[in-house]
This record gives sequence, C-alpha cells and structure tokens, in this order.
Amino acid sequence: MKQFVEDLNYLKYTVFHPFDAFYEIKWRGKGNMLLATLLLAIYSIVQVISYQYTGYIINENALFEMNSIAIVTIALAPLFLFMISNWSVSTLYNGKAKIKDLYVLVSYSLLPIIVFNVITVLLSNIIIMEEASLVISFNTMGTIWFLFLMFTGLTTMHEFTLKENIMTLLATAVAAIIIIFLCVLYFSLMEQVINFVTTISQEFMRRW
Repeated sequence: MKQFVEDLNYLKYTVFHPFDAFYEIKWRGKGNMLLATLLLAIYSIVQVISYQYTGYIINENALFEMNSIAIVTIALAPLFLFMISNWSVSTLYNGKAKIKDLYVLVSYSLLPIIVFNVITVLLSNIIIMEEASLVISFNTMGTIWFLFLMFTGLTTMHEFTLKENIMTLLATAVAAIIIIFLCVLYFSLMEQVINFVTTISQEFMRRW
C-alpha cells in the first residue's frame, strides 16, 4: 500500500516534470503497470460518464443511442494502436522504449485528460450558455497537456532528438494506417470465408 501511495505521488510528479520523470520510469523502473492499467480503466469510465452526464448545454451526444462498450472501445483502441505502431516504427530508428514503457507513458499521460474531463462534466451542469466556451476550453487544455506529455515522454524514453521524434511520429501515423488497413482486410476476408462455409453447409444440408 505504501508503495502504491508513492507511485501516486510520482504520477503527480510526472505530470509537472515529464522529462525527469519519464527518464526515471525508463531507466530506473519508476513506472507501475498496475497504476497504468488503473488509469486506463478510469479513463474509460470517465469517457462513458462524460458521454452521458455532460450538461445539455454542450452535450450533443445522442443519449438514446448510447453504447458503453462502443464508447470504451473508441476511447482505448487509438491508444493501443499508437503503442503498437510507435513501438514497431521506433525499432527502425533505434528507439530505446519497449512496449511496456509505451504502455506506462500513454497511461500516465492520460491524467490531465481525466482530470479536465471530470471538471468539464461537473461545470457543464451548472453553467449558462454564455459560459459554454469557457468550459469546453477545459477539455482542450487537457488534450494539449496530454499531447505535451506524450511528446516529451517519447523523446526521453526513445532518446530521440526533436527531429527524430517528429519523423517517428509521422512514420507512426503511416504504420497505424497500414495496421488498420490490414485489420479491415483480414476481417473482410474472414467474413467472406465464413459466408462461404455457411453457404456450403446449408447447400449440403439441403441435398442430404
């Protein structure tokens, strides 16, 4: 329990001192996989809560179509896609971070989004229309902070220069597109195979 409390304090340190903190996580084992997983779970829950309970003034979601599983999938899938794509590409650029390091990096970097999303949900239920833009800006601030932590963390963990990190991120985007294409192609082919087998089975049953 004491160790977990220390990891929570280190998480706060990570948010405000990313260069030093991510260096410690990479090279001195300061990261906590359990805490990282907990942050991902909290992030998923917050996304569901935000979808449903954000004040009606700024909430444009179709609540009658709400699907919690879909919301969680949409929230987490891009994160895992980024981890896999960046890890795959970084090996070509001699990046030092392992997939475990990227998992901790992404999870820890989510803290600003989690905090600002909760603030947005709370404030959105007590504001008037004229204050809506101010509340929406909280989400933007959380996203910008998240991206800053991600960028500094990748630079530190991979030991990249600014140029190398930017090039790797561009290559990561290309790799992500390729992975998505291959997944779509795979499931499309599997669907055709299943349909073919089903058709053959039905035809066989009819004849016999």
